[in-house]
Amino acid sequence: MGTPKNVAEDLVAGVADVRIRSMMGEWLVYFREKMVGTIEDGHLYVTIVPAAQFLLPDAVRESPHAGAKPRLRVENVSDKAFLHALFAAMWEELPACKRSSR
Repeated sequence: MGTPKNVAEDLVAGVADVRIRSMMGEWLVYFREKMVGTIEDGHLYVTIVPAAQFLLPDAVRESPHAGAKPRLRVENVSDKAFLHALFAAMWEELPACKRSSR
């Protein structure tokens, strides 16, 4: 099941510096042009980095789809200030996005 665009947009609506990009029926989540996670089956998952583990100590660690690397499932998506703080803390620990040559 893919996540409808309006559902994905609602999960991150109001969080500054965030954009989403469609990929195979689901969504990649970017913060200040670094990928911080995905939205799959209506749930937000973030990359496992030390900052995310610190801020989400009780988060479920699971693969969002078969064959995917485990990520942390974010339950408190209604707190947009928390999401911004989470993404900002993760940002320093994430690699820069690779630019395509298209």
